[in-house]
Amino acid sequence: MKKIFLYTGLVAVALSFSACNEDFDDWADPQTNAQEAEQGNVNGGVIAAATSAVNIADIDEAGVALVNFVSAQNVTEGSSVVFTKLLLNDEVNVPFTTDGNQLVVTASDLAAAIQTSYNSLAYTTREANFKVYADIMNADGVSVPLSIETNEVTINVTTESLPSIADESAFYYVGGYNGWNLGDPTPMEANGDGTYSCIIELKEGSEWFCFAPQSAVDAQDWASLFRANANGDTSTSGFFNLDITSGNSFCAEIPADGKYKFTISPKDWTYSYSGYTEMLYYAGDSNGWGFSPLAKVGDEFVGYYYIYQPDNANTWGFKLTTDPSWDNPQYGAGEGANSIAIDGGNIQITEPSGFYQLTVNTDNNTYSIFAISQMSLIGSAVNGDSNWGTDYDLTFNLDNMAWEGTYEMTDGEYKIRANHDWTLSWGGSLEEMTSQNGANLSIEAGTYKFSFKPNCDGQGVLTVEAQ
Repeated sequence: MKKIFLYTGLVAVALSFSACNEDFDDWADPQTNAQEAEQGNVNGGVIAAATSAVNIADIDEAGVALVNFVSAQNVTEGSSVVFTKLLLNDEVNVPFTTDGNQLVVTASDLAAAIQTSYNSLAYTTREANFKVYADIMNADGVSVPLSIETNEVTINVTTESLPSIADESAFYYVGGYNGWNLGDPTPMEANGDGTYSCIIELKEGSEWFCFAPQSAVDAQDWASLFRANANGDTSTSGFFNLDITSGNSFCAEIPADGKYKFTISPKDWTYSYSGYTEMLYYAGDSNGWGFSPLAKVGDEFVGYYYIYQPDNANTWGFKLTTDPSWDNPQYGAGEGANSIAIDGGNIQITEPSGFYQLTVNTDNNTYSIFAISQMSLIGSAVNGDSNWGTDYDLTFNLDNMAWEGTYEMTDGEYKIRANHDWTLSWGGSLEEMTSQNGANLSIEAGTYKFSFKPNCDGQGVLTVEAQ
């Protein structure tokens, strides 16, 4: 059968199809029909940017043409094209209509897509990347299973300007916690990255709140607060209402007494809140469902423990608790990969059983693990190596849940490091080993048995016994 390039002229003729912005969900499981073998591999399409720059504020009611569909390879004669998806930054679907071979987007749909992709309403210009997906229709109107994915084009998109309250330097929490007292609101501390946070202690129940810029506090102006898009919005994160006179307030559903952290990004017009604690505790199969600490390091909780890959017969994963008991809120598995959620089920890793650095972020409800396959002693006391170039490897003892080894040492200093690398190393004191720039350890010449449990920062324990 004759093969041709499908050029824009053919596309224009074939545009009897209607605009479409739905995902083509069955690409991975295509239907089969007699046309598939004749059509060949249809997977390459070409688009060009219809404009190099777009200012959303300048888009009229008709919308703006973003891309031109140019051609598709290996299409059989008489076929036509149906656009199925306009994708922003490989993640966000942008609704569109068509005008000839052009894909046209409205100001509101483009603004919403940019907002979702960048999690921001900031007034700025960004390099936004677009690509197009399409289906091929045979002359008899039957869609074939193989579809077009085009190249990517970059367009500078400028978002709309926002009210000036986002430009202020000081912000406050105001709500039930402080009696809705705009004269004495709760200050939010600058985090150094353009965001502001406060930590407050709340009782179980509903907490209504808003956020106030400095100018609103100075003027006692209730009409100039950061407000919710819907009154009583219980979302734990999202965007502020652009109508600062809306009068809407947020409502946090507090599941249990405790501390909670509220954070805003005035530039992005976003907010979030979550439970806050200085410690988390790991409870799982490897510690008999006891409570092993994770220490706060920056905005995250970090601990070092053996984690089993669950088999749902003898091992069941793990959970994270906010204190060393089952009485208060617990984090379990969230809906997405590597996510956590209050009162979720057991967290189950897909990686092999092993020793890991466990890192948890309760601000965005995620966790990650980093495999530690080796611990070793290193320093001038190791083999008398003043250049710190020799490792004495320790072996993990599953019964003791400790890294162990017996070695002859020389007079000098040493530390413990992971994976023969300096990314993670421990020092300090035997009872309070820390990976946060811990001091070198000193030792006299002799033979010693070492047993190391990293646990968490400041609570690692190294036992050294003379032999």
